[in-house]
Amino acid sequence: MNPAASPYLAIGAAVLFISLGSLFVRLAEAPPLTVAFWRVALASLLLAPWAAPAALRSVPALSPRLRAALVASGLALALHFATWIASLSHTTVAASVLLVNTAPIFSVVFAALWLHERTGARELAALGLATAGAALVAFDDAGGGAHSLFGDGLALAGAATLSLYHVVGRGLRDALPLRAYVFAVWATAAAGLLVLALAFGQPLVGLAPRTWLALVALAVFPTLLGHGLVNRALRGLPAPTVGLFMLGEPVGAGLLAWAFLGETPGALTLAGGAVILAALVVLTRRGE
Repeated sequence: MNPAASPYLAIGAAVLFISLGSLFVRLAEAPPLTVAFWRVALASLLLAPWAAPAALRSVPALSPRLRAALVASGLALALHFATWIASLSHTTVAASVLLVNTAPIFSVVFAALWLHERTGARELAALGLATAGAALVAFDDAGGGAHSLFGDGLALAGAATLSLYHVVGRGLRDALPLRAYVFAVWATAAAGLLVLALAFGQPLVGLAPRTWLALVALAVFPTLLGHGLVNRALRGLPAPTVGLFMLGEPVGAGLLAWAFLGETPGALTLAGGAVILAALVVLTRRGE
């Protein structure tokens, strides 16, 4: 493999694998909290032989503040998976994936509110564009009634909690080895999802064989391979370049939903999606 081309191959494969996530969620045909728990739990178990020893060495050495941030970051990730996966039961794949990908916009807002980071004209323009795009998607979904709009709200909650996961855990990446950080956060998220699933009475066992296959595929392809390849690409490419490539996820997920689930997004969803992607391009390119 050409060393110069390998980061691009890695991020291209990552986009493909991550785009499969919504398809596997639908194929699982299980309650949202069941799917969310097993996605993270199985990924954590598969990662454990390589990452658990590093986490056991590194996490106890963290300061109390950073340990609290680790727990908060993991719980935010748990809520992200719970809300986004639930959204797919109420709205289309296209609408759900487009709206959950507004997470960087929420990160700008949270960083300004809590970290007192300056918000410039580029960030404000991106925020305005993303809001307009989300409104178009919601207006298109209004024809489906409150059910579809509830799904849009869950997808936006998934975006907000994903951005919380990033903002709260910002200092952890430098304080822990990458594999220890990923395993510790995923294990915390799995524990939080286990509590939620039990509290809401959602089944964790006795699932159909097809569901188990979909859950394993969800843990392996979009979670381990997809996000693992993103980290691989970040070693050879600037973060804004990786961010631009990741804008392919809504396109890929929408095409897969059209091909395998027969979902065709409406004209306003497509228009809103284009506006949202434009907003994310504006935001992502701020680092160039």
